[in-house]
Amino acid sequence: MLFPYGEWLILFLTLETRVEKRASRHFFLSLTMAWIIGKSLEFIVPASLPWNWHFARLMVILVFWVWALQRTERWILPLIVTSLVVCLETLFQVNEPGVLPYGTGIFSLILVIVAWLSAKSFWGTAAALAGSLLLNQAFVRFTYDGIVRHADLPDEFVWNFGVWFFVLWAGLRLGWQSHLERKLEKATADKLSTSSVSAYEPREEHELQ
Repeated sequence: MLFPYGEWLILFLTLETRVEKRASRHFFLSLTMAWIIGKSLEFIVPASLPWNWHFARLMVILVFWVWALQRTERWILPLIVTSLVVCLETLFQVNEPGVLPYGTGIFSLILVIVAWLSAKSFWGTAAALAGSLLLNQAFVRFTYDGIVRHADLPDEFVWNFGVWFFVLWAGLRLGWQSHLERKLEKATADKLSTSSVSAYEPREEHELQ
């Protein structure tokens, strides 16, 4: 079992945004509450091998998907395209297991590229990836039936990769947008007040309200 990097990162961001009273604190609090609810389900619903359902992670992905859907208009086509890619990956792993070294990582990068090219936005890409991952759980349950002795749903590598990828991407977006808006503030100092830097929130922060 991999170290739960994704869970700890979400918890850290929940506490950090709460302490600093950022606009995104409600978003991360929603993810944490979803994780707690899902974890409670894991204690209530008995596990049935070979399927190891991580309801906590699935709940976080579900909430993240709904959040992304509310912030993008272009999501149907990206969802269809990325779902097809994920299904192809699943079929490849079933029919040719271990043939491609680091297959999961390579397919994850391909999936990100396909989602971005079809969505052309942060939230569109997020909706496509989260939605296709949720839909693929049922496909994995069907295709792997009778083949594997143990399967994590969702896959641990995919979960950790997804959390870190979106956090890094969002952080870079916030940093770049903050840089641009601060340059704009300096250029229009006669119209915009720059006296209260501590209350400054980039536009992307308000997208998470």
